Amino acid sequence: MGEKQKRNFDKFMRNMFCFTLGAVLIITSVIGLSGCGAAKDEKQLNKPLKLYYANSDFIETGDESKGALVEYDGISIYLPETTPKGMTDEEAASYAYTQAITHLWEVPENLKNADTLVTEKFGMHGITCKDGTAYVDLIGKDLEGGGGSLQESVFISQIAETLINSFDEIKQVQFLVDGKKAETLMGHCDTTEPIKGSLFQPELEEE
Repeated sequence: MGEKQKRNFDKFMRNMFCFTLGAVLIITSVIGLSGCGAAKDEKQLNKPLKLYYANSDFIETGDESKGALVEYDGISIYLPETTPKGMTDEEAASYAYTQAITHLWEVPENLKNADTLVTEKFGMHGITCKDGTAYVDLIGKDLEGGGGSLQESVFISQIAETLINSFDEIKQVQFLVDGKKAETLMGHCDTTEPIKGSLFQPELEEE
C-alpha cells in the first residue's frame, strides 16, 4: 500500500470510529432517557372541575336576577392515582385544591359574559380539608383594600362554590387569614363561620 493510500485508509478508519462512537452514544442516551421517563410515568386520574366565575352583568349592575356566578365545567386537572412518594395524602389533596383555585385567576376564552375577582393578587398559605371542611388560609396583607361588599361576596362565593362542587369530600369552607379565623376578609362579610356555598340566593347561570 502506498503512503498516500495508507494516509487515506487511516483517515477513513478514524472517521468510521468517530461515527460509530457517536451512534453508540446517541442510542445509549435515548435508552437512558426512555428509562427515566418510564420510571417517572405514573398513572393519572382525570379530575373534572366545576369552576365558578362572576357574572359580568351582575358586577356592572348589581342585579342578581340572572345570577351572580357563572358555572364552567370545561377544565380538568390530572392527579396521580396514588400519592407520590415523599408526599402525604394531605399534601396531595392540598395541591389539588390549590390547582382548582388558581384556575379561577383567568376566565376561559370560550366563557362569555364572565369575570373573576379571584386573582393571583390574593396569595394563599394553603388549602387543607378536615372532616368535610376546607380551610382556605389567605395572606392577610394581600386582602388589604381588596374591595367593597360586592367584591368580597363574589370572591368568597367563587372559592366556596368551586371547592364544594369540585371535591366530594368538601362540604363547607372556612376562611382563615394568616392561619387564624377572621371576622371578615375585606371588612364587609362575616367569615367567622364556615361558608356552605354562594352568598347569593338566585340560581347560578350555567355555561
